Amino acid sequence: MNTKRSIILAAAAVLLLLAIVYFWGPSKAPPGQEPLLPLTSANFSDFQRAFDAGADAPRLVLLLSPT
Repeated sequence: MNTKRSIILAAAAVLLLLAIVYFWGPSKAPPGQEPLLPLTSANFSDFQRAFDAGADAPRLVLLLSPT
């Protein structure tokens, strides 16, 4: 019974570590796309400029909130 519990705890720890790396690890943008950046008040004007520059193509703004 003790061995089974150890295996389950080890598997849970590995899954937790993989989830942490997946969600908080570095991300990559597809080739040809600018790198992803978090939107802040300090760089909002850059976002507006980039958004307005692509007026000839469809644009999408996706806002995600954890709540």
